[in-house]
Amino acid sequence: MCKKERKPIGPRQKKRLLEKNAYVCCVCKSKGIGLNFHHLDEDPSNNSDDNIAVLCVKEHDNHHRPNAYSNVKHLDLSTEEIRKKKESWESFVNEAKKDNPTVLAVVTAYGTVDNILGTKLVFQWVNGKIEFERVYQLLDAPMDVWADKIIEEIIWVGKNIKLVLINEPVPIEYCDNCNGGALSRILDENMAIKETAVDWDKESLCTIYINPKQSSLAYTIFYKNDVIYQANIHKCGDELHFIDDKRDIRCSLLTYKVRTQVVKFLKDRLKEWDIKSAIIGTGNPDDPDIINNLTLPSVWENWSKKNKKRIEY
Repeated sequence: MCKKERKPIGPRQKKRLLEKNAYVCCVCKSKGIGLNFHHLDEDPSNNSDDNIAVLCVKEHDNHHRPNAYSNVKHLDLSTEEIRKKKESWESFVNEAKKDNPTVLAVVTAYGTVDNILGTKLVFQWVNGKIEFERVYQLLDAPMDVWADKIIEEIIWVGKNIKLVLINEPVPIEYCDNCNGGALSRILDENMAIKETAVDWDKESLCTIYINPKQSSLAYTIFYKNDVIYQANIHKCGDELHFIDDKRDIRCSLLTYKVRTQVVKFLKDRLKEWDIKSAIIGTGNPDDPDIINNLTLPSVWENWSKKNKKRIEY
């Protein structure tokens, strides 16, 4: 087979490709390491942007010589895999540079409030796909340095990226399918839509349906007429039972002012969504009566037989 002649890549194209990739490898996103311009089709004369992937010298070598190093396993770094990573990373960088990007930076602390073991910064798409992540540990730097590094990373990728903090430390969990790798926390798609929507206050709406005959209610959150979240709350014995597509929460009901407790629980859930507008209905679920107040029927105060009496306000 005739070997094709290599055509040099001009300085303007190199600069353009590096900017598209934020000056890092599209595979590992490592900083401070030399970069190569890899021809995906192995044709050095085809210098179209779509055919050139920015790879660090390590990943470039791993692709061409996957069995050269006993301590490195990159047998899966095929041409197709590089192409996917190139397209995804360049799309992410492009989105991150926009004024209102639909990508997120999520920070999770691991350990306990009294003993933080490490922090993970995850850059994700709205649909939950992780583009890349960074891990900060006490062995690497003091805890007060982590915040500076996280801010530096966000500004590097895109200064307008929304930063979301998981509100409490979580224990370290591991994935058996990833050789013991620690699991990454991401924001669910429905909440990610809320966090990246610049018109959330105007375009979001919550509808609440209160069952007049049973101790149950349901609510739905809309964004631009699309349903993005649904949940229901009901009394199960002497417990308050909350269910959505991710959570199943039970808590003991108080023996007084049950309706006050339920309303507070619901308002706390809606506060998570920063809801400014709600429509409340009751009666016929197919054609509910609209009411002005979040008032629950007295059926919520009916206790099971093992309770001595029914408690009212």
